[in-house]
Amino acid sequence: MLFTSCGKQETEIKNYGFPKSENGSLNVPLELSEFKNYGLLIDRIREITCNDSVPKIVIKQKNLIQNIYPTEVCESIIFDPDGKHYVSFTKGKFYKDHFSKEINRDSLASTLKNDFAYFKVEDETDVIKSYFTIIESNRDEKVDEIEKFLTNLTQEYDNLKTELELNISFWEVVPHSPPPPEIENEQETE
Repeated sequence: MLFTSCGKQETEIKNYGFPKSENGSLNVPLELSEFKNYGLLIDRIREITCNDSVPKIVIKQKNLIQNIYPTEVCESIIFDPDGKHYVSFTKGKFYKDHFSKEINRDSLASTLKNDFAYFKVEDETDVIKSYFTIIESNRDEKVDEIEKFLTNLTQEYDNLKTELELNISFWEVVPHSPPPPEIENEQETE
């Protein structure tokens, strides 16, 4: 979509995720620079979604406005998607495989095609149904670099020239619980 204002250069508007057709009265625009940390960002996304509105992360560049509609559910997540969909963010860097391999700008295209492609499991085909990325971070992490990552990710997605959706979700890193203590076998103690 192109937008021209009073003889100025055209501004292109691109939308990622749902909804493609905007109902402006339900959208709540968010700019990442408004948030002190990642926890405040995900709390606000959840608050908007759970109050029957639509969060829209807006990234403005010279002649481009990118609207990213995060995927969010209000109920507790009852599944853990394959780990390949995760982008772990810490100290200004992005990693795949839960903080094990750094994602560089040069490898983002292959990461998108190989790790963020989402296949529908029920029909057991190898046809991609959409692209799905989960950005996870600790609540106290700064959000400064997330906008740059989202810009790079959406550019690589645009290069795919696909009609499939790019869905992005923002999750908090959940610390792993230690295993429960072993219970001694009652027969051994008698």
